[in-house]
Amino acid sequence: MSNRDIQPFQFACPNCEERISFVFGQEDGELRGANELIIKPNELFNGENPFIDLHLDFPVYFGKYEMGMTTFMRVTREISLDAYRHLNLRLDMLNRLYPMQHDLRSVITQFKRGDIDSFEKTCARLPGVNLKSHKQQDVLAALYSATSIMSSPFTIHGVNAEISEGAPQICRWLHESHPDKTLEFIEEILANEFLRNLHNDCLSLYPKLISMDLPFRSAFFYDYADNDNIGRNPARISTADFDVCSNYYKDLSEVFARQLTFLAGLNNLMKRGDSDQFEPSLKVTTLGKARLDLVSLNAFANVDLGNKLRFIDDCFYKIDTSAIDNKLRNGIAHYKYDYKESTQTITYYPSREGMSREKYHETSFMEFMRKSLLLFREVHNVNHIIKAVLFLLCIDSEKRDIN
Repeated sequence: MSNRDIQPFQFACPNCEERISFVFGQEDGELRGANELIIKPNELFNGENPFIDLHLDFPVYFGKYEMGMTTFMRVTREISLDAYRHLNLRLDMLNRLYPMQHDLRSVITQFKRGDIDSFEKTCARLPGVNLKSHKQQDVLAALYSATSIMSSPFTIHGVNAEISEGAPQICRWLHESHPDKTLEFIEEILANEFLRNLHNDCLSLYPKLISMDLPFRSAFFYDYADNDNIGRNPARISTADFDVCSNYYKDLSEVFARQLTFLAGLNNLMKRGDSDQFEPSLKVTTLGKARLDLVSLNAFANVDLGNKLRFIDDCFYKIDTSAIDNKLRNGIAHYKYDYKESTQTITYYPSREGMSREKYHETSFMEFMRKSLLLFREVHNVNHIIKAVLFLLCIDSEKRDIN
């Protein structure tokens, strides 16, 4: 059993695909989708019925019953005791977070609305969040304390620290090395509200993450275990609805695609001193024609996610491409997928085939949630860089006011 106070479980019958669910920890925890059967103890594990091992916190395996080989025993055998303790600490943090999800959602909504009075009251209810004043930099500091709390179980502390320390240095270097073009870039993304919209889009993803803590719990395990095991072993998740999770991956992909425009602008500034100047060799096709998508950063913003990655040369931020599956994203976005609940298999059709569906790819729900976790980390990391730019703007604005 997990230490979560409420534990909903769900699986599907392999014969009829009927969804079966029950909940521990609340009054309305009755069995749904199946009839309760009384069977003699010696008939429970004789192999005549499918054996399903369930656990909220770890990947589970369906198959032949092995006496004593519970999910917990499998997990502790596969990873070290120290790794298990660290994993358990993160899961415990998740247990503390999900009861606060209403306030965590409110603090984001109030910031986006500019309702700082309500924002202050909500911050006071959140442990570790302190609004010192209504100055913009203090509001941002409180906001990022809240997003840090929300994301802490999902992200890697060392990576967060590295980016938090490195992003302001990048901003300072750009300001010193290319002051005019850096200012021009920032003024452009402020004037067209690209930065504000992108920042708000990023923030909207954090509360959704907390509300989906159940399917993400098992994905943490692969931070400690061999990721190849996701494909080799038919590991599954004991709860959650794939349709809800699929929308979140689509949202993450859309936001990250827009973040790539921001990264491309900074990368162009760092490499060529101009946010609109892409690598010259990329601006021409193999047929010698000019790529109209790369004539400016504004044109680049319309490029799809997969191609954007190709046109950012040697990016200063190392993108984890294993998190990005444009074919999967396209299949979900265009509602061209099938989901078999009993095996938790996702079949998606990313190609343009007219009315046909012949070319397909398959993945498991577990692999999908792992990709979602990795993609959230990418969005969160780039949001650190956005944060650094916003703080730079606050400091610059304050200096202007003093002068």
